[in-house]
Amino acid sequence: MKVLFYILVFFSCISARAQVKAWSAAEKALILRQLEETRQELLNTISPLSTRQYFYRLDENSWSANDIIEHLVQMEEGYIREFWWALAQPPMPAYRDSTAGGDKIAMDYATSPVKSQARGTNLPLQRYCDKETGIRVFNTVRDQAIAFFTLNEARDMRGYFVFRNNAKGGREARDLHQQALWLISHTVRHTDQLKRYLADPRFPK
Repeated sequence: MKVLFYILVFFSCISARAQVKAWSAAEKALILRQLEETRQELLNTISPLSTRQYFYRLDENSWSANDIIEHLVQMEEGYIREFWWALAQPPMPAYRDSTAGGDKIAMDYATSPVKSQARGTNLPLQRYCDKETGIRVFNTVRDQAIAFFTLNEARDMRGYFVFRNNAKGGREARDLHQQALWLISHTVRHTDQLKRYLADPRFPK
């Protein structure tokens, strides 16, 4: 998974000087490719698991593969709603300059040692009773994410924005290309988390 992100960093460096330009064909292709490749990496990791392994938790503070899938679905549904909301707003060219460097920040999240805390509706509640259901629902939302960028390929994803509060209490702008990178990084992060669990000596073989 980390190799994929070295590729992302390479392309990001190439386009760093063009942050204020329109969403390029190369950037569009990158997002679509990474949405599919990170999907396959996750599914390849989960598919061999038995039912016991799929639902196994190392301890009370760890998630099972089922928990991780459910969390990814919840987060991705939120991203997709946000994509469509942002695209329904007028373009905001005044924010273009403020997103410089945001590609790298989004990609670095995949391997950041800083732990995030899931909360609220992003917490897994064991909604899925079997592996097949979890995989089916994950595939459905990932298809919807890919469909968003395919259906709107003529739109300038560098010209529409979502916003977050930053650590300084200000407002951080992310264009939709960057928000897609956050989604991809989130998938990589939890796939790597699952791989660590599988490698743990306590995990059933």
